[in-house]
Order: sequence, then structure tokens, then C-alpha cells
Amino acid sequence: MTAHASPSRPSAASAVVLAGLGGGAVDFVYACVVGLVHGRTVMRVWQGVASGWLGKAAGDGGLATMALGIATHFGIAICMAAAYALVAARVAVLLRRPVPSGVAYGLVLYAAMYRIVLPLRFPSAFPRWDGVQSVTDIASHVGVGLAIAVVLSRRAARGTRAHRGS
Repeated sequence: MTAHASPSRPSAASAVVLAGLGGGAVDFVYACVVGLVHGRTVMRVWQGVASGWLGKAAGDGGLATMALGIATHFGIAICMAAAYALVAARVAVLLRRPVPSGVAYGLVLYAAMYRIVLPLRFPSAFPRWDGVQSVTDIASHVGVGLAIAVVLSRRAARGTRAHRGS
């Protein structure tokens, strides 16, 4: 028996990437909708993410800085999935019970984003509570956590079934 992945036995890396893309997609849609509701174009939303790298110049970079923002967004989401997978490798309940675990992880992600990341990036604006906006932000993060947990759980179950069959 080899440790190589096959179509019937997914690799851990491919599971993490898929989970990150799933979680990232949830937040991608949410960020686009919130941006549009607040009068920003989709391009401006993702240039705003790129501004973490480029500062205000990101707003002048057109599609290139939009692409950088999107790549950054999905890169972060893949890192979130990797963190979950690393802990789940030691705490099996995270894979056995993906829904409550995913909800809890989404709340952890929200706390990290709104209590650590955003206050470091925008110290004068965060932390703060914005009523309905904050509730929808929490819901989005819960969706991200759920997507990550469910994808990793299903991929792990698929890998276990394939392993038993070999």
C-alpha cells in the first residue's frame, strides 16, 4: 500500500485546497454583495483586499489588482482550511460532526478577523458593532466555517472508505 493519492483516495492537500475554495467562494459572494449594497463595484471590493499589499495604489491597478485581491482572498481561505485540517487530524470530532464544528469554526474565524486582523489593519475603525451588518458578517463567517468543515469531513470519509476497500 502506498501513500500516494488516487482518484478514489484524495490527498490531504487536495482536500484542503477544495475546502479553502469552498469557504472562499462563500465569502467571495458575500463580499461582492455587501460591496454592491454599499455602492462599490466588485472590482473595488477586490482592489480593497489588494490594498493590504499595495496600499492606496491598488485602486489604480485595474484588473491586475482585482486579481491580486481575489488570489489573496482565496489564499487566506486555503490557509483557514489548512488550519482546520491540522487540528481535525488530532481532534477527530471535527470531522465526525462537521456542522456544529463548522459553526464553531466560523465563529472563531469571525473573532480572529474582527478582533485581531481588522484592528491591526484599520486600528481607528475596529473593533466595532454595526448591528445588522455585523450579524450578516458573522453569518458569512459561519458559512465559511461550515463549507470548510463539511468538505474536509466528506473528503476524509471518502478517503477512509477507499482505504478500507484497498
